[in-house]
Amino acid sequence: MIARVTGVQNTDLWAKAGVMIRETLTAGSTHAFMALTSGNGLAFQRRIATGGASEHTSGGAATAPRWVRVTRVGSTFTGYSSTDGLTWTTVGSATITMGTTVYVGLAVTSHLDGTLNTSTFDNASAAP
Repeated sequence: MIARVTGVQNTDLWAKAGVMIRETLTAGSTHAFMALTSGNGLAFQRRIATGGASEHTSGGAATAPRWVRVTRVGSTFTGYSSTDGLTWTTVGSATITMGTTVYVGLAVTSHLDGTLNTSTFDNASAAP
């Protein structure tokens, strides 16, 4: 999945918008998430075990607009970023056991319980 994050509402410095692959829609599901935050740059986050803690790899400072991408090859999930949607930089990679049927899409979090976040995207598509 690829998308360009055109804006992240600053509800918290860790508010995020990006693309995610997750095994289920249940809280605590395994997932891989490549995101742009409102105040902490790029982040490749993943949960490698159901109910486990999320792990984080920083992709460095960045602001919108920024392209983000997550790919899956077998059980390897990789997060990438790009300034132009053509040249990609790997932010992080992880081995995550997931079934063959997964959920793929755009993801947003305010990072604050009970607070909505309005972030914007364009050019969302399946990764080549």
